[in-house]
Amino acid sequence: MGDTVRRPVGAWTPAVHQLLRHLEAHGFEAAPRVIGLDEQGREVLTFIHGSTDSSGDPDWVWSERALVEAGRLIRRYHDLCRSFRPPVDAEWQLMVGAPAEGEVICHNDLAPFNTVYDGGVPVAFLDWDLAAPGPPVWDVAYAAWRFVPFYGDSAGRGWPTDVTHRATRLRLLCDAYELTPDERARLPELIERRIRCALDTLESWGRAGKPGWARMWQERTHRDGMLGDLAYVQQHRGVLNLAVA
Repeated sequence: MGDTVRRPVGAWTPAVHQLLRHLEAHGFEAAPRVIGLDEQGREVLTFIHGSTDSSGDPDWVWSERALVEAGRLIRRYHDLCRSFRPPVDAEWQLMVGAPAEGEVICHNDLAPFNTVYDGGVPVAFLDWDLAAPGPPVWDVAYAAWRFVPFYGDSAGRGWPTDVTHRATRLRLLCDAYELTPDERARLPELIERRIRCALDTLESWGRAGKPGWARMWQERTHRDGMLGDLAYVQQHRGVLNLAVA
């Protein structure tokens, strides 16, 4: 609506709004600003102008430049949110099997489909509803799944079909974010865990009839896709371990 976005709220909304206000106070422009609630009780956020990958999956989304800038932007976000202190009674929308604590507030849905691009590079992240405490590398694991990406049907996009191409991209993301040696060593296993977390959450929330998730669960395409992604990562764990070493 105009230069605003209006969305339903949940028990987690106050905590997420505090996080977004913290980012705003620290000059982080890569997230929407909180305006408040409208007369219907929906949250009102600023609209961020730019391009998304929702219109035909443009090639620039998958450029090495875009991947590197995504890694740098994620690192900047994590660095800024380390000083955020949520209230002790903060409620978060915790995914099934996800960490309940950590050094940062993970976005938990960092992907091209939640990213705004300008000039072919990421400039902002959207959809913060899944934000919750966790270790930074947990967020990077999900970002690796989605930005590298590790999709079992990737050959259909016309990319190189061997794992070498994606192993190289994984290393680029690690370098851009500046993961520590310990975080690098854990990353391939955490990518597997993060996909399992998404699968378990989809099943749990889908069976419970949670809005949005119930439809995805019933359609089955999301579940089948994630199972294929998990199998791909498991098949190539050895190569990925070497790539990030």
